[in-house]
Amino acid sequence: MKITAKELAAKLNLSPAAVSIALNGRHGVSTETRKRVLDAAEKYGYDFTRISEKKRASGTVYFCIYKKHGAVVGDTPFFSQVSEGIASGCKKAEFRMKVTYLYEDSELEREIEEIQFSDCVGMILLGTEMMPEDYTHFSHLPFPVIFLDTSMEGVACDCVLMDNVLGAFQAVSHLIKRTRCQPGYLHSFYPISNFNERQDGFYKALRTHGLSTSSSIVHRLPPSMDGAYSDMLELLKAGTPTASAYFADNDWIALGAMKAFKKMGYRIPDDVAVVGFDDIPFCTVIEPSLTTIRVPKQSMGEAAVSRLMTRLEQPGAPMEKIRLGTELVRRRSVAAK
Repeated sequence: MKITAKELAAKLNLSPAAVSIALNGRHGVSTETRKRVLDAAEKYGYDFTRISEKKRASGTVYFCIYKKHGAVVGDTPFFSQVSEGIASGCKKAEFRMKVTYLYEDSELEREIEEIQFSDCVGMILLGTEMMPEDYTHFSHLPFPVIFLDTSMEGVACDCVLMDNVLGAFQAVSHLIKRTRCQPGYLHSFYPISNFNERQDGFYKALRTHGLSTSSSIVHRLPPSMDGAYSDMLELLKAGTPTASAYFADNDWIALGAMKAFKKMGYRIPDDVAVVGFDDIPFCTVIEPSLTTIRVPKQSMGEAAVSRLMTRLEQPGAPMEKIRLGTELVRRRSVAAK
């Protein structure tokens, strides 16, 4: 019976990552360690055809959802549409696709190791909740990793995401033009890179339109509908000063805040206008319907697969951060003038 890479690692008292790097000819281990692994692989009958099969880019693309605190990533419309795009791209490229969740806990390294020694030829990692320091978990893998919905600033890696700055700029500029007032900001209190970029777009729009960046009222709310509703309602009951227009980091915050405003007797958009971000299906169900920024969710998934194909065919190609454009969708939460 042929030995597996995992068994080889145990026999040599090396980490699975080191054995994988040595077998796949990647940088990251010493010449001595590489020779030791290859000699042992030959001695114990390791099946080297598994490596050649991977190099021919046949196998499974793993779509991994990284969950750090679970406040944003889950079984949402955003996830389902991105997943559809990845599935479509994999089908065209004749790859199998497998969806799995990775949790930031003591089991993370074991879960990554299992993927590493599967038939995985590449990973598309939904990193909405990731921070740059989380990259170290994936830096040693012997196959390409494409980060989705995160910019991973300061890290040399392939990323596909929406243009958050432009989208927020479009939304806030629309608010300013329609309401002719200083917009407020419904800002998530969770540290998500997307929201940080949307914050940049918010303040860029203020400066562009000659407004003070220190004069906007900012409410920090949970990035969920129920959480935003509960916290916004408490702020309103406490008599917290409010603005007559708001940009929200995502649609869930916008919808929750709108529910709280209506509960307290505010009329939307007459008393307060609101713009969200993402264009989830609920935007057209709530009354009034929510003006928001449409994100090309399915296209993001397809672009991630396309980038993965390029990386498999050209391993030495420069890393790219691909940003897809957004679109302002005008509805009735902002008055038409």
